[in-house]
Parts: sequence; structure tokens; C-alpha cells
Amino acid sequence: MARARDCAQRLLWWLLKLYLVASLIAVLLALMQLLRRCLRQAPRRPDEPTPSDSGVVPEWAVRDADPLIYSQPWLLARGLAVTWQNPDVHLELPSAPGVAVDTWQLAPDTVYDVFARVWNGSTEGPVAGLPVRFSYLDFGIGGVSVPIADDEVNLPVKGAAGTPAIASVAWRTPPAPGHYCLQVLLDWPYDADPGNNLGQHNVEVKALNSPQAAFIVPVRNHGRRPIDVRLTVDAYALQPLRPCEPPEPDRDPDHVRRAHGPEAHPVPEGWTVALGEAGQGVPLQAGETADVTVTMTAPVGFAGRQAINLNGWDGNRLLGGVTLIAEGDADA
Repeated sequence: MARARDCAQRLLWWLLKLYLVASLIAVLLALMQLLRRCLRQAPRRPDEPTPSDSGVVPEWAVRDADPLIYSQPWLLARGLAVTWQNPDVHLELPSAPGVAVDTWQLAPDTVYDVFARVWNGSTEGPVAGLPVRFSYLDFGIGGVSVPIADDEVNLPVKGAAGTPAIASVAWRTPPAPGHYCLQVLLDWPYDADPGNNLGQHNVEVKALNSPQAAFIVPVRNHGRRPIDVRLTVDAYALQPLRPCEPPEPDRDPDHVRRAHGPEAHPVPEGWTVALGEAGQGVPLQAGETADVTVTMTAPVGFAGRQAINLNGWDGNRLLGGVTLIAEGDADA
């Protein structure tokens, strides 16, 4: 019995020795790895900044900004109606600062100042040096964008002083007379929502002529396959701003979205908008362009301005759109 007890004590002693040796080996290996890492790092000079003062923002501190502009593709993708008379884009003559010039009144080979308001949807992430790219298309639906120039703005967070920021470039219109559509692109790679970065300004105005106004709208296919363009029409216009009100418990929370949907803004009573055969779709081969005649007929005695939005679709893909404005004078 005593002999068995002695053997057990010796076994426990040897197991303890093995555990201590294994622990010592593990500690030595850890020290060797730490020493190897230290030797791999170059020694820091006395005047070299540390990571805390080097200007490098740690990953946990990064806040994505959301630069945005009135973006027709973003709004239409959410089922909302749009106007192509972009409220964030306007032009001025350098000789008459502060006086907006309409895009359908541009003179050829003339320098204009193009302005764009840029907003930030983020309350946490500002932008320093945001590139704003200006370009133009020929009037109509579809087309290839032609660069004008770029600007750069600093964009504070939402609600801060300095928002919206104003970007501007000088643009000499092409020498050939024509009607052009302006585009503004906010080019920011760290954007929380890059879908709201493209805005377009594409408007034409004509006077009613007893009592019609006819517009010629080119529809283009710059793709590599045939498409069948579907045209949709509504009479949406920007709504006046309403004061902020506390939510009502019985009100449908989606009422604002419905109020800005195309179904809520049909062609007004008494007006007709005729697309001719284009109302059944516009089939286009690759690289083909077709002119669509849009005829707006006003009710008798109409005076004022009526806007109609024409949007072109390839399936669910937006090709572009225009806002057509008819002007009437009851005394004419």
C-alpha cells in the first residue's frame, strides 16, 4: 500500500515537471515571436510622428458622407414622380450675375456660368474636396454625355453652416444652335448612397398656338442591342414646402410618398397629351434615334404655364426624360 502511494507521488511529480517545462517553452516561443516583430519594424526617428498625430484616421472613426443633388433616377427608382426642371441647377450670363437664364434660350458659342447646389444627407460625415463634374447632352431622351468642366467644393454635414455648397463652371455653348440638357455628377468614392449623385436639367418651353403646342423630342438608343422604349406622362411639379408638423397617430405614414407619386399627378382635366404612334412604344435598333412628336392641347381660355413630364424606359431601366412646358395667354 505504501509502495503504491509512493509511485503515485512520483508520477504526479514528473507530470508537474513536464507541465512546468511545457509552460516555459510556450513563454519562450511567445517572447521570440515578440522579439521578431520588434526587429522587423524600423526604428522611429525622434522627429517622426506617431500614428496618433500622423493624420491617419482610424477605421472606427470613419463616417461616410452622403453628397446628393436633386436626382431624377434616384427618385424614380423609388416610385416617385420627378420634374426634369432641376431645382438645384441654373445658368447665368457673366454680364448679368444673379439672373437665371433658361436652357431653352441659350445662344450658340456663348459663355454661361453653370451653378449646382450640392447637399449632404449625412449628419456625421463631411466631405473635403468633393469633385463636381458638369456635362451636357443633346435635348431628348437618351444620349451620350459630353464633359464641360469640373469644380470642387467642401461640403459640411447636413444642417451645418455652408450647406448647400455651390459648385460652378464656365461653359461655352457649342457653335451649332441647339437645345441642350445639363447634367451634374457628384464623384465621391466613399459615398453612403451613390445613387443620388446624378442630376439632370432638361426643359423645353413653347407657346400655345390655338390651343396646341407641339414638341419634337428625340429618343435615342446608344446601346448595342435593340430596345422598345416605353414612354410615360405625368404632370408632377415641385410641391411648395410645408411647415414641419408633429406626426398624427391616425395618419398613414406613407401619405407623403403617395402625394409625390406619378399616380397623384395625372394630366389635368381639360388637357390632352398626344404621343401619336409613340404611345404604343418606340422600337429602336442599336444606335438609332427617332423623333417623337408630343402635342399638348389646352382647355379653352387657358392662361399660364402647364408642365408635362415625359419619361423614357427600357423595361424598368430609366433612359431619361424631359419636362415640356406650354405657355398660354387668354388674350392671344
